Amino acid sequence: MLCRVALIDYYGPDGWGSQSPPLRQRQHIATELISRTLTARPEQPAAVLDVGCGDGSFLAHLASTVARPDVRWIGVDYSEHQLARAAELPYEFHRCDLGEGIPLPDVSVDVVHAGEVVEHLYDPDRLLEECARVLRPGGHLVVTTPNLHAWYNRALFLAGIQPIFYETSTRSTEVGAGPLRRLKSDTRPVGHLRLFNRTALMDLLRREGFEPLTTRGAGFHGVPSAMAWLDAAMCRRPSLASILVVLAVKR
Repeated sequence: MLCRVALIDYYGPDGWGSQSPPLRQRQHIATELISRTLTARPEQPAAVLDVGCGDGSFLAHLASTVARPDVRWIGVDYSEHQLARAAELPYEFHRCDLGEGIPLPDVSVDVVHAGEVVEHLYDPDRLLEECARVLRPGGHLVVTTPNLHAWYNRALFLAGIQPIFYETSTRSTEVGAGPLRRLKSDTRPVGHLRLFNRTALMDLLRREGFEPLTTRGAGFHGVPSAMAWLDAAMCRRPSLASILVVLAVKR
């Protein structure tokens, strides 16, 4: 019998997300894709939804980049702490449990961004179903998520070491890390429940009514600096990249 998992606010006042990190490569790529989508139809007012918006800093970045006064900027998140910080921004925010749905009407937004969210959910199918519901016909979804088959994870599997991003403990990232424990000593679990490779992500998107248009690879800020050049090189092959970034259209 399946049961709901109790939600943990990893971004609360005692969590690791008390300060906004600098924009990551995946967010710069998402910005490019969203901006391109919005500027393709400048004559039509638009609504953009950031699912898992946190403190709203990425929405603020998008708004300053796109610079269209007619865009309605919306964010949803579970963390009360993060949304209290987001309330200082001039955008629309809602608190919700994504497992229960997105608190917006049907066909009410044009672009949805779900950055590093789908891997945190017990029911990722439900999230994509809800994204399709709130999007207008022909609307776009930009989703980013860690890649289970990143280049280093393929080697770690063969070595019998827990792959990066995959968590089996809510208390320690050192569980299963083997010789990588020394690199994990200052890190904490972030609540990853599901991990995807490129094929799995494409399959899930198509099952929930989307057609992938563009797949890009992004680097991971946690890769040791001596190997950052290799991580950057692997971004040219999204199936090997650390992070998957996908632009999809609602069918």
